[in-house]
Amino acid sequence: MVKYFQDDILVIVNLIRHKINGSEKLSVVQKEISRRQAAVIGIIDEYQGKPVFQKDISRILKIRRSTATSMLQDMERDDLIKRVPVGGDMRLKQLLLTEKSMRFAMLIREEFTMIEETIIRGFSEDEKKQFRNYLERIKENLTE
Repeated sequence: MVKYFQDDILVIVNLIRHKINGSEKLSVVQKEISRRQAAVIGIIDEYQGKPVFQKDISRILKIRRSTATSMLQDMERDDLIKRVPVGGDMRLKQLLLTEKSMRFAMLIREEFTMIEETIIRGFSEDEKKQFRNYLERIKENLTE
């Protein structure tokens, strides 16, 4: 009998979703901002001071430029991000977190760190590296 991965994948996806949805910290964040806004904040936070631009958000979230424009305008209006011109070019604007969004970023980072630690508990360093490689390959396969 051939064993397919679909059942295991569905179970794992659901378990991770339940962990995320059951998080009190993330529930607080989700009352204030959307999941997509949280993703943008997470991306900017993850870049740790490296410049992040609208095109990066579009590429990483796999959304159209017009969708990113609209979302980022809303986030700027809600004081979640600032757009700062780079090198005198008014068309090229770096995205920065505000004090308000930095608080969300900290909560998101803390909670996802705990979830990640739960997922990889008991893995050796080699297994963690191998797992990371598998995740990268899965991501590539799903985005082809």
